[in-house]
Amino acid sequence: MSGRAHRIGAVAGALLALIAIGPAAAGVAAESRVDDASLLYLSSSDWERQSAPRKVALAADFMRIFCTDQRMSAISLADCLDRDKADDALFERAMACVSALSGSR
Repeated sequence: MSGRAHRIGAVAGALLALIAIGPAAAGVAAESRVDDASLLYLSSSDWERQSAPRKVALAADFMRIFCTDQRMSAISLADCLDRDKADDALFERAMACVSALSGSR
């Protein structure tokens, strides 16, 4: 009987550990979804939470897919998105920034 009680105790301990880390794991999963997201899927508040290097990487990825002018700087797009505080979707803001930056050449 003591072997069975030991197994039940081990299973209960494992279940308690999973329950305890559940919320933390969900937070990590949500954070990785934002990290893996493209600019297309970010909200304005998600954009604001990104680090400067991450913003430039997102802008470069956006420009690689949606822009024909490869001479444009991803830093310029990230700066434009930082300055533009419109409530529009981030994708629409990025397209407007790219258009404005291309027109100024």
